[in-house]
Amino acid sequence: MKNEIQKNQNIQNDDLRKRSQAEMQRRFVNLQFKRSELERQLKRVNEVLSFLGREMDEDRTYDQLYK
Repeated sequence: MKNEIQKNQNIQNDDLRKRSQAEMQRRFVNLQFKRSELERQLKRVNEVLSFLGREMDEDRTYDQLYK
């Protein structure tokens, strides 16, 4: 009887550990996806900032030449 109780407890502990590992894996994958999405957005923001900086430089150059 005692062995059967221990066996059931071991099965429950293994099941709990497997569910915990599966949840950690799910969170890990989710965070990787979010990081990838944020990196993509940051790249786009950097591109727009670079474009805007060049435009501002061109406007300053134009103002210096024609004013």
